[in-house]
Amino acid sequence: MEDRIEVMKKFIYEQVGEDAIQILKESGLDVDTAVTNILKQQEEQREKLEVQAEFGTVEDIMTSELVYRSKSPEDVFGREYSRRLNLIGLDENQIRGLHQVESLVLSTESMAEHRKEPWVRRYFIMPDSTPENIPKVGEMTLSELILITDDANSAFWRDHHVLPEKAWQTLCIAACCAQYTEARYAYAFNARTEKLGMSKAQSGAYTKNECLLIERLKWGNHKNPAWTPETTNLEQFKR
Repeated sequence: MEDRIEVMKKFIYEQVGEDAIQILKESGLDVDTAVTNILKQQEEQREKLEVQAEFGTVEDIMTSELVYRSKSPEDVFGREYSRRLNLIGLDENQIRGLHQVESLVLSTESMAEHRKEPWVRRYFIMPDSTPENIPKVGEMTLSELILITDDANSAFWRDHHVLPEKAWQTLCIAACCAQYTEARYAYAFNARTEKLGMSKAQSGAYTKNECLLIERLKWGNHKNPAWTPETTNLEQFKR
C-alpha cells in the first residue's frame, strides 16, 4: 500500500503544482502529512470495497484465513488480523510469532486447493471420508482446527444415520460432542495455543469468536457480530 500511496502522492503534487503547494505550506499546513492521510483513507476504503465484493466484509473472514489472504501486515487483511489478536491481549511479538507459525502451516500443499474459496463455508466430513484421508493436524491452521471440529460436531447430529461406517469413524475422530469422540483437532488446537503462549482465556476467546463466525455465516443460527470488544472480553473466558 505504501508504494501505491507514494506514486499517487507524486501524481497529485504534479497536478496541483509547486506554487500551490508552497502557498499551502506557507499558510501553516503540513501538506505532506495531509495528503498522505487522505490517500491512506482512500486506499483503505478501496481495499475494503474489494474485499466486500468477494467475501462480504473483512469481518466475515476466518482469522487464519486473513493470514492466507494477506500480502503484507499493512494490507486490509493484515490489519484486521492484528486488530483481532490485539483484542484478546496478544502483543506485537506474539502476533508476529503466531503469524509466522500460521504461514508455515499454510505453505503445505496438501490443502491448498481447499483454501481458495471462503473458508467459513468449507465442509470436511464427507461420505467418502476415512480415518486414512482425514487432514493431518500439522497441516491445519488454528481456524481450520476449529472448522473441522465444528463440521464434525454438526454432522454428528445431522448425518449420523446416513454416513457410511468409515465416514462415521472419521467423524468420531474429529468431533468433540460426545464422551466417546476423540476430539483430535480440539486437543491439537489447545496444545498449539498453549505452546504459543496463549492463556486459556485467550484460547477460549479465539475459539468462541471463530465459532460465532461459523454459526452466523455457515449455519445461519444468528446475526451477531464476532471479534468485537464485547465478544473478546477475557473476563468471560476465565475459569
